[in-house]
Amino acid sequence: MIALMTVILKLEMLQDSLILEKSQNWSSQKMDHILICCVCLGDNSEDADEIIQCDNCGITVHEGCYGVDGESDSIMSSASENSTEPWFCDACKCGVTPSCELCPNQDGIFKETDAGRWVHIVCALYVPGVAFGDIDKLRPVTLTEMNYSKYGAKECSFCEDPRFARTGVCISCDAGMCRAYFHVTCAQKEGLLSEAAAEEDIADPFFAYCKQHADRLDRKWKRKNYLALQSYCKMSLQEREKQLSPEAQARINARLQQYRAKAELARTTRPQAWVPREKLPRPLTSSASAIRKLMRKAELMGISTDIFPVDTSDTSSSVDGRRKHKQPALTADFVNYYLERNMRMIQIQENMAEQRNIKDKLENEQEKLHVEYNKLCESLEELQNMNGKLRNEGQGIWALLGRIIGQKLNIPAILRAPKERKPSKKEGGTQKTSTLPAVLYSCGICKKNHDQHLLLLCDTCKLHYHLGCLDPPLTRMPRKTKNSYWQCSECDQAGSSDMEADIAMETLPDGTKRSRRQIKEPVKFVPQDVPPEPKKIPIRNTRTRGRKRSFVPDEEKPEERIPRERRQRQSVLQKKPKSEDLRTECATCKGTGDNENLVRYPS
Repeated sequence: MIALMTVILKLEMLQDSLILEKSQNWSSQKMDHILICCVCLGDNSEDADEIIQCDNCGITVHEGCYGVDGESDSIMSSASENSTEPWFCDACKCGVTPSCELCPNQDGIFKETDAGRWVHIVCALYVPGVAFGDIDKLRPVTLTEMNYSKYGAKECSFCEDPRFARTGVCISCDAGMCRAYFHVTCAQKEGLLSEAAAEEDIADPFFAYCKQHADRLDRKWKRKNYLALQSYCKMSLQEREKQLSPEAQARINARLQQYRAKAELARTTRPQAWVPREKLPRPLTSSASAIRKLMRKAELMGISTDIFPVDTSDTSSSVDGRRKHKQPALTADFVNYYLERNMRMIQIQENMAEQRNIKDKLENEQEKLHVEYNKLCESLEELQNMNGKLRNEGQGIWALLGRIIGQKLNIPAILRAPKERKPSKKEGGTQKTSTLPAVLYSCGICKKNHDQHLLLLCDTCKLHYHLGCLDPPLTRMPRKTKNSYWQCSECDQAGSSDMEADIAMETLPDGTKRSRRQIKEPVKFVPQDVPPEPKKIPIRNTRTRGRKRSFVPDEEKPEERIPRERRQRQSVLQKKPKSEDLRTECATCKGTGDNENLVRYPS
């Protein structure tokens, strides 16, 4: 299997080298006719969307793919010596050699972010969470809306150097639940990026697929265009230097210096970009530029970086930011893990001690409030008793005055017993106000009065119980309505004994038994002049399944039962009343009936 994989890899490398050689020969022969966009890898150039070329670095791109707002009317200044205004990409205007923040690759065309960093325009289009200040010009690029936990979270499956596999941000394959992850530019090299047609109205028209789910023909065509683009960019610089005259080259350089001076002035005068208040952690190993600088430093110090293995264990951290357990070893990683764990334990202990002090203070305050609440309840009860006594005395004096006058006087409102009135809508009567109880109820099991909001009232014995003291304990308050109530387990057991008489045991066909309430049938109508029918005695052992059939004489055999549907069908066909049925009149509808559809009310 391994040998087969190596053979396949060699064949792919050989095919790529052949394509690269053909593209170089083709580009050298037809240099003036090859224009490939480095974003979409398309070679179609129209008047509405032309492919333009940077006069400094020689990179080619569609005007729509790069967000060119028509500031230049020429395709490229190297088309003729008397060309119009030259055009430069943003990186050449600023005079920098940028490094992308989202991938480790340095080729391609870049856009500047609002924080002064650089990203590939293709990375900004395909990575979710990246935004643009101006959608038409595709600048400036904003990375603050993207979740920083995506940096270095996944490993690219296409990176050749494992040290750069976890740099930047990797995207996933858009084919369902595929678990393939890769950088945007790495997928572009393999021809795996695709874009929806302009006619389709899709919010996110950019798609990326792995090698297994991508279209083979589309991938092969884009892979060929990418290799041709790389060779053309290198050859075009050499050819342009040979073709341009010194005057044209001086004109382009002078214009480029003007653009760079203008960009430097704009960089110093532009407003400061928005930065989130909270610090956003990001691993240093997720920055490709930082890794390159560290590798350059190691090279200058004479240290070989090949002897150090790539450790990716720290990247698989949990959601809350805590690192996974490491086995004890004499390594720098375990020392860092041990020190970090001790620091975290100290912080947790300090936090627990602080929370414990707060809890003690709150409990003391709660006890003081309970004492004050009980005193206020006692004083309220005394005032209510005194008010009742005074009201009774006033009513007696008022009645005495009525006897003296000889008339019955109406009792004034101040002497009447107060009634609980509902507040009006103006006073907020629609809102339910929770009134505190006059006394603190105690639990019928633990005899304590704490946690009043967790006390449950039994509607039978009128005792209160904590939800946790019940057996079994309850997790929430039971729902009570007008037609239902709740009672404790003791009242339930006492009440269930009274209902045992109305419950009978029923044997199911499978042999199990279940309880069944006995339901009395309604009394059927029986005429006065006809004696009631004798009650039929059920004959046992009539079922033959699993039992022996008992012998019954022909005179005592019960009549064979007719199915219900068959009886109804016969009654419909015959439509003749039975001779034994006696017709009478219904007391409600005044219609005639018999003993099958009439029920006699008890007198």
